[in-house]
Amino acid sequence: MNKHGLFAFSLILTWSIVLVSCNREPEIVRPNILFCIADDASFPHMGAYGCDWVKTPSFDRIAEQGILFTNAYTPNAKCSPSRSCILTGRNTWQLEEACNHVPFFPEKFKVYTEALAEHGYYTGMTGKGWAPGEPGTRNGKPRHLAGIPFKEIKLKPPTSGIAAVDYSRNFGEFLKTVPEGEPWCFWYGGHEPHRAYEYGSGVALGGKETADIDQVPDFWPDTDIARNDILDYAYEIEYFDKHLGGILKQLEIEGLLENTLI
Repeated sequence: MNKHGLFAFSLILTWSIVLVSCNREPEIVRPNILFCIADDASFPHMGAYGCDWVKTPSFDRIAEQGILFTNAYTPNAKCSPSRSCILTGRNTWQLEEACNHVPFFPEKFKVYTEALAEHGYYTGMTGKGWAPGEPGTRNGKPRHLAGIPFKEIKLKPPTSGIAAVDYSRNFGEFLKTVPEGEPWCFWYGGHEPHRAYEYGSGVALGGKETADIDQVPDFWPDTDIARNDILDYAYEIEYFDKHLGGILKQLEIEGLLENTLI
């Protein structure tokens, strides 16, 4: 082949590669999803919202690096109904008995974990998911509305009011079971800071003082008993945040943090 023919062949080959590259669909990497929910935590009691007597460095980190909402509201103030709304994206009045307390969850209402699973996501959860109530079945199989449960790893809780579930280690076990190359969705549902609390734990274990509280709500008496109760609640929020930090650390170690929506 002469030089002119070689040049023409090289030019055709180069343009062929360019055209193939241009026509190739870009690879889409689907993000992982981590949903974290505390039980009965009030929004003002996080560091990111200006509270200085509750320390929540993990929550604050997410707020700083993401979006902090100042006008977001729960549709209702009960466990099962509010979680029904989260899982379905529907309003309370649209969910029939699923928005009663301790209800039955009608099969006709699909939840987002089921929709994700149908599109290739591996789902799991630890702690409190959709509860209390009866999730029923879907297509003849038991429903795990928040994902496949990972609750086997236990710990000795620091107080009688804290659950024995080791949330962060159970998340680690979940990660070990994710099929290679498959995106995942995980629900971290803390039982804390739901009552009942161990009286005095905020002072004894949290290193807090009743004088730390800048204001007792007007609907409570400003007494040592009330202030201790508030600090016990604060200690349990910090416990939730501690496990959130453990989960974030595992994401960093595994190189998953940048591709995970939290």
